[in-house]
Amino acid sequence: MSYEPSTISETSSHVEDLLKDLNLGVKSGRKRKICHGPIQLYLHAARWFPLGIDPFTSLEDVLYEGIEAEFSESREDTPDQPKEASNNRHKELCITHYKELTKLLPTLSELISRFEKFPSAMDNFIHALSSAANDARSDDTGSLTREGLVYMLKNPETDQFNPPLLKQHGKIARGWNHVQTARLLCPMRMLDVFDNDPLHRSFMNKVKEGEITITAAKLPLFLYDESMLDSTRKSQGCLRGYYLKRVFRHIFTGPSSAISANTHKGTKTPKGRIHGMTSPLPRAIAYAAVQAYFQLSSATQWCQQIEDLDLVLFYDRVVEMLEGNTNKQWVDETLNHWKLETPGLVQRGRSRARAELYAFDSEDDMDGFFDSSERSPNSRGQGSQGTNDGNDNTHGIPFFHIQIVHSANIHPVPAVQGNNATDPTSGTVAQPTRTSRQKKRRR
Repeated sequence: MSYEPSTISETSSHVEDLLKDLNLGVKSGRKRKICHGPIQLYLHAARWFPLGIDPFTSLEDVLYEGIEAEFSESREDTPDQPKEASNNRHKELCITHYKELTKLLPTLSELISRFEKFPSAMDNFIHALSSAANDARSDDTGSLTREGLVYMLKNPETDQFNPPLLKQHGKIARGWNHVQTARLLCPMRMLDVFDNDPLHRSFMNKVKEGEITITAAKLPLFLYDESMLDSTRKSQGCLRGYYLKRVFRHIFTGPSSAISANTHKGTKTPKGRIHGMTSPLPRAIAYAAVQAYFQLSSATQWCQQIEDLDLVLFYDRVVEMLEGNTNKQWVDETLNHWKLETPGLVQRGRSRARAELYAFDSEDDMDGFFDSSERSPNSRGQGSQGTNDGNDNTHGIPFFHIQIVHSANIHPVPAVQGNNATDPTSGTVAQPTRTSRQKKRRR
């Protein structure tokens, strides 16, 4: 597909250059990666989407649903059609994420309005962003599969997998097929039962045969610092597991810093700093948690459901621990702990009794997790160690659009005349077509 010069000249210089970028990508095939020019700003935000916003919702859906919601308010020829509740929830989620994107990319709405005469270019633009988001998540998964096996060993210099677990064995040998990966996947509440099985095979077989179900309601051991486990406090030591932190550092501060936080080899800027992250963010931690669970499992392809465990729900629960927790002291101390554990983002206890299998009142490990009566991990009768100084960068991502707008040498999209740059014949912005693309619905 190509654009006539006379047509392109009617748009702003910024849109003209962006259309050329898209045109080059189409001419060279769908697999060509566009790495330079104005579109890089938007691809940069797209690559952040699975890491810092949502790794499971399709960015393509987010863009189509968000654009439709933003620009169809003035349309009077679109009758309301009844939809299933699940479809409505999916649409609402997409619109919410779209609004987050427009905060990160203040020029996005104006840019979309400039596409009114180029609906096919709009589809190519959305496809390019969606592909960038998918590639970002896929690259992390692949890199961890190739390099992250050793992260599972608590002391990599002395510990070994027994029986041996090698890269060439593939992921099918992990999960509930190997004692060491199974123990990290074991629910914290059931650890004594797992450890008291001499060969651990009975527990593992019961999981594989469905006698023991592992769901997102049962938080896995790898989320925890095992030395801090306390049968009476579910939040004690949670989100401090060594493997979780190594996976996070592999992704955001580089593989060389995964095991040793203060080590960073090479000249490549860590991914976290590329995206303007100065301290670990809740959704980035949750993203690392789902990547960690997938690596421990025997699943060979990225998916939302691994046996009985819904990774989407698992992700949401980790986010809730940090964004929906009423115990602000626990949140502050946990995030401050993460800051200390991730120096690569910055420029320049004793053993506790383990929980018995049914020691908790509820089968859901999130029940009572936010109880204000629970002391935070570092309190131990002392005052709060948290340092919430009012900077919201820890809990959200307001820094992001400032970082990339100032770092990218681009021309802002000119102001649009009127409301949302309407089509002169229809009075509405031209809507992108979905053609044969199928919506990937979040469970």
